[in-house]
Order: sequence, then C-alpha cells, then structure tokens
Amino acid sequence: MSGQQKNKKGSILILTVWVLIFLTTFAVHMGIKARQRIILLSRVENRSQLHYIAQAAMNKAAVAIRKDYEKNRQGYSIYSKYYRHHNPSIFSSIRLGHGRGEVSYFYYEKANATPEIYYGVVDEEGKLNINFASREELNRLMEKIPFIGRQKGALVVEAILSWRDLGETQLQGFYSDNYYEFLEYPYSPKHYFFEYPDELLLLQGMTVKFFEQLSRYVTVYGDGRVNINTASREVLYALGLEDAVIEKFLFVRRGVDGRDFTLDDYIFEKTHDIASDMAQLVEVKEIEAKQIDTLNKTNKVKINSAYYFIRTVAKLNNQKDPLVALGVFNTADCQWEYYKEGR
Repeated sequence: MSGQQKNKKGSILILTVWVLIFLTTFAVHMGIKARQRIILLSRVENRSQLHYIAQAAMNKAAVAIRKDYEKNRQGYSIYSKYYRHHNPSIFSSIRLGHGRGEVSYFYYEKANATPEIYYGVVDEEGKLNINFASREELNRLMEKIPFIGRQKGALVVEAILSWRDLGETQLQGFYSDNYYEFLEYPYSPKHYFFEYPDELLLLQGMTVKFFEQLSRYVTVYGDGRVNINTASREVLYALGLEDAVIEKFLFVRRGVDGRDFTLDDYIFEKTHDIASDMAQLVEVKEIEAKQIDTLNKTNKVKINSAYYFIRTVAKLNNQKDPLVALGVFNTADCQWEYYKEGR
C-alpha cells in the first residue's frame, strides 16, 4: 500500500473519531437538556398538584366552619369551639389525589412559649383589630411581645397610626411621613384602613420577624370587637385587663384541664354577664369586675366571629417539600378575603 493511500485512510480514521466525539458530546448535551426539561416539567406538575391539594384542603375547612357558623350564628357552643379550632379528626390528614393536606396552625399558650401544632382554624376576631385599636391598646400589646423593646414597639405603634389615620401620629422630623418619601422606592402612607395584613410590612420599623410575631395578635378583619371566647392573654391585656384578672378569666374559660379549645371549656354567652359568670367559679373583686364590665360598656367585645384564618400544608406522597397556603375566610358572606401561597 502506497504512502498516499495510508495517509488517506489515516485521515478518514481521524475524521471518523472526531465525528464520533462530536456525536457523543451532542448526545450527552441533548440528554442533559432533556433531563433538565423533564425535571422542570416534573416540578411544574408537582407544584400544580400541590396548589390544588392546598386549595381543596382550604375549601374543605371553609365549608366546615361555614356550616358550624350557620348552626351557631348567635355564639359559640362548647363543641363548635373545639370543632373549629382543635379538631385533628377532621383537619389533621385530608387525603387528596396523590397527596394529602392538613389544616393547622401554631398555638402559643404564652408569647414566649414553645408553640404547639393545633389542627383547625384561627379566629381572626379573637385578635386586636389595628384598624380600630387605640394608641393605648396598641402600646399595651407591644408590652407583651417578647424581644421587641419599648422604644421599637412605640415607634411601630406610631407608624400604624400614621398609616391608618390622617393627623393622628406623634412622629416628628425624620420619623414622620417624610421617612417614606426618602426611601429608594418611595411611597406615601395610606391614611386609611389596612386592607391586608401584609400591609404592615410597609411600615417604618417593621421587620419580617417582628411581623411574624405581631400577626399572631392583630388582624385587619371584622368590626373591631374582640371575641371574648377566643382572645389570647396578650389581646386581653391590650384591651385593658390586668394580669391578675386575665388569669382568673382564663381559668374559668379553659375549664378543668386548663387548656383552650377542649370540650370542657366555658363559653361566655353574653358580654354583659362575663363578670357575674366568672364570680360563680372564682373570686372577682369589685375593681376587677369594673375592668371586665368596661369592655362591654365600650363595645370592645363580642361572643362569636365571622372571619377565620386558614393555614393549609399540602404534601405529595413521593415528595418531602410541602406547599403552605394562607387564607382568610368570611363565613358570614361566604367569601375569601385573602389568599397566598409559599413554601
């Protein structure tokens, strides 16, 4: 074989090798792209399934509390309080398609206590409504939120009032409405009611951590009156009751087991009878009775609620990462007031 033929065969062999390398590289590249697309499509599909599971669980909770609200429109019964707020048999594991959902929330016996997981919904009207709360009530609430500090709490209170009301704030100079004008992306205080809880994140002095703590005790939904059958000790203090009265009140309301949302709870059926109802079970001093009666005289409290916070956690059978959805349902008008999703 001549040298020319050998060179020709060698060139063909080299070309063949390069073609194989190119085809192999191309196949690997296409395989990676195909795998990435499969993963992306799988994630989109999983997200879609989680979305529908979360919504289905949320709608189940809304239907359940709507039916109970219709039965007990004038006030709670012992069973309905348990049914709505601490009912694992209905809300702990809801089988839906290829996954399950739960309706749950974190229950804090005290502001600085370790939370427990309760299965049920949260009474939004057991919280202090920042659209109606006075400066004094907001300041008293801040006293009970741990790790906030008096100065920061007072600043946020003034920021709430400045956002909500025209001409009510005591903030001066830099710590006034001008603060918002000098932000990188400026905006003006609303000077009107808060419509969504997330608006609090727009306030001067507010942080995500502070918001997460504060949102346990405040709401923007309802008529401003607080449901005395579900209000926390922190909200009761904000309304003007002193610690000693609150302990007696909770002792009566929680029944023998000392826990809220169980079947031995005491239900207050009339706001003007709270002090006399308590006096049947504990000693109520005259000055303490006056504190309680003031809540009724100033129209600060009521015995039932229409707005409920619903938190659902959706999971697929073959996946670890859940989807959390949050909503507020108006049982009186049978409509959603708020909804959002996140991990």
